[in-house]
Amino acid sequence: MGNQLAGIAPSQILSVDSYFSDIHDHEYDKSLGSTRFFKVARAKHREGLVVVKVFAIQDPSLPLTSYKQELEELKIRLHSCQNCLPFQKTSLTEKAAILFRQYVRDNLYDRISTRPFLNNVEKRWLAFQILNAVDQAHKAGVRHGDIKTENVMVTSWNWVLLTDFASFKPTFLPEDNPADFNYFFDTSRRRTCYIAPERFVDGSMFTTESDHNTPLVDLSSNNQRGRGELRQAMDIFSAGASEHESLHQVQTHTRDGNLRAHLYSNIPPRKKAQGFY
Repeated sequence: MGNQLAGIAPSQILSVDSYFSDIHDHEYDKSLGSTRFFKVARAKHREGLVVVKVFAIQDPSLPLTSYKQELEELKIRLHSCQNCLPFQKTSLTEKAAILFRQYVRDNLYDRISTRPFLNNVEKRWLAFQILNAVDQAHKAGVRHGDIKTENVMVTSWNWVLLTDFASFKPTFLPEDNPADFNYFFDTSRRRTCYIAPERFVDGSMFTTESDHNTPLVDLSSNNQRGRGELRQAMDIFSAGASEHESLHQVQTHTRDGNLRAHLYSNIPPRKKAQGFY
């Protein structure tokens, strides 16, 4: 599967509430949006409101059990990280893989565009907490993989919670095909990109005679991690891009812009001086 997964047309499209028949301790409240990758809903639980993310299973061969175990281990590692909010429960059914976490009303993108607007001191306080959250996760041996303003939750007292850890998403993306980026990362449809430029690569670099028919983004194989582990620097770039948007309220990072930065970094210095871009 992989970039083939991004091209699959679902045989049956179900609304997110239809999956709650398999969730006995949660009551469907309302939809929070839907993409081809995840359907998201808010649910009621006896301990409070919960975000439920549903991945509809189109290919039964996907190794979802291993991803479930990885998320459960991640939860244990992040247990003592005050600025991190991992998925607190995972569930596998015949129809879907389902992720649960605590509901927080506002993310960073919502907060910077909602009155009363943040002052400079508050913005810097949030920026400090974002860096602290990344540091806590890295010290726990966890890489996030998809830090963006939509995944930085902000409470009513301006406490930051870094959430929706995405180690199950691909590390590298083909530079000549936006389908995988759009499928896995552009969930807001704002055309923004917080992915570090070095994560966009030439797919042919990862093709050898032994895996000639294997796609670069391959969720059906654990070899995806072997093709490139997430590095701390990748998370730090994404955190910096999120902080820049928060501090200046300007969306400066797009997929094309980050890709140009990656391509420019590979141009020999002599050509850079001559203006080749």
